[in-house]
Amino acid sequence: MNNNNTNSDREIDLRDVFVLLWNKKFLLLLLTSTFATFSVIYALSLPNIYSSEALLAPATEESSLSSKVGQFSGIGLPGFNISNQSNTNTKEAIERMKSFDFFKTYFLPNIQLENLMAVVSWNAKDNTLMYDENLFNEESRKWIRDVSFPKKTIPSEQEAYNEIYKEIFTVNLNKNSGFISLSIKHKSPYIAKKWLDIIILNINESMRELDKKNAQNSINFLNDSIKSTSLKSITDVISVLLENQMQTLMLTHSQDDYVFKVIESPFVAEKKSEPSRSKICILITFMGFVFSVILIFLLEYIKSNKHRSMLRL
Repeated sequence: MNNNNTNSDREIDLRDVFVLLWNKKFLLLLLTSTFATFSVIYALSLPNIYSSEALLAPATEESSLSSKVGQFSGIGLPGFNISNQSNTNTKEAIERMKSFDFFKTYFLPNIQLENLMAVVSWNAKDNTLMYDENLFNEESRKWIRDVSFPKKTIPSEQEAYNEIYKEIFTVNLNKNSGFISLSIKHKSPYIAKKWLDIIILNINESMRELDKKNAQNSINFLNDSIKSTSLKSITDVISVLLENQMQTLMLTHSQDDYVFKVIESPFVAEKKSEPSRSKICILITFMGFVFSVILIFLLEYIKSNKHRSMLRL
């Protein structure tokens, strides 16, 4: 009996809700239409964003000498880990590409800062960029933006890195295949492609120079060490380590794709990657509908409270 009454009350409540919304259908339609119109205007005002992508694979493989080094794993030398391990620098290279040091040293000097911080749109017809006139004067090629401390008129390296680079550049490692996917976004597909080429070139070159320096320092140390010992077991280990470091040094000079080899090169995208204007319109219109329904209920609640107050008086 109680269940029947409950179901009946629910039916009455739902009927009242639908009746209320039907009676306020013009207000509901007006507000929802307003949000829908705004969503279209807003979506059309957003510039197209293009994404350039690349697929890479680790270029270095485990050294064939690692098995030789493993024979002497019971003997330790200061500063050397002679346990069997892969020579690949993939994980380190990935973290370097995402780092502020890489951005400051290898990326920023090879691009124009205004293309990173001040572009508002790209003209596909003549492949030109439009800049925010409140930030950058294209004719004088000078920054004119008005900002407060700690920001400066000319964007700092840290600002450019934190606010833009970290947002537009992504790198992902597929743990199953070992492949690395890179992606960078920009309003110009040509700049997106160019910037990704810069990143790939410089991560290979920077890691090459780092390994070259480390290998040469290790060779110098090992040559000095082998002169100061007469124990055969130690000299055997040093000989293997020297061979290993010589191989590393040789690879830094002979291998073009030092850390990563390109499986799929960066490309100039023909289609935008974002924004999805249809999704934006649907989302804002739906939010407008929900807002309209809440507003109608709120107005009806206020109206009913006023009516009850009048009856009490």
